[in-house]
Amino acid sequence: MCHEEETSLKFCLSAPSNKAVLVTLLGAACLVFLSDVRAADTAQAQQAAAPITSYSLSVMQATKLVEIATATAQSRHLAMSFAVLDPGGHLIMAVRMDGAPFASVDFARGKAFASVALGGQSGATLEQRFKDDPSEYSNVSGAGYFAPFLPARGVFPVFVDGHLLGAVGASGAPSEIDDQVVKGAIEAIGATTVR
Repeated sequence: MCHEEETSLKFCLSAPSNKAVLVTLLGAACLVFLSDVRAADTAQAQQAAAPITSYSLSVMQATKLVEIATATAQSRHLAMSFAVLDPGGHLIMAVRMDGAPFASVDFARGKAFASVALGGQSGATLEQRFKDDPSEYSNVSGAGYFAPFLPARGVFPVFVDGHLLGAVGASGAPSEIDDQVVKGAIEAIGATTVR
């Protein structure tokens, strides 16, 4: 249907062409697709922000363990060192108190590494296994991310709900006291030393 205007221009009203309809439909489809992509990105971002279940000690937990252990050592007038490792043997935190023996922090780390490397063993168990069969440890000296591997008392694994979260090693006091200080710190944060 065409109309003539006073200026003698004609303009026609006609049904949209198939091409115009196709372009409109494609445009609408693109908008739907982009809104779906945006919704998926939002869902992924929300999932990423959700708490992740982790079976490892956090830095905050390691800090609390070390604070409790050093406070206990100070109350007994002892200078000790402590090392907290994750279940993979990676160092989370280590502390050498003023006056603690020179290499005690390395010994604490080596004890904790031996504990997690063997699945969460206590120092007493590690020490007994070494006494029973020293050859069991002959090939592990280089296994620990440059950490010594020390099967000795003064370490306990950290378990929560049966999951190994890491280990805490101590050095600088007699073995019995190392054990008491570490075990007390682990229990004070609500964890256990046995699965």
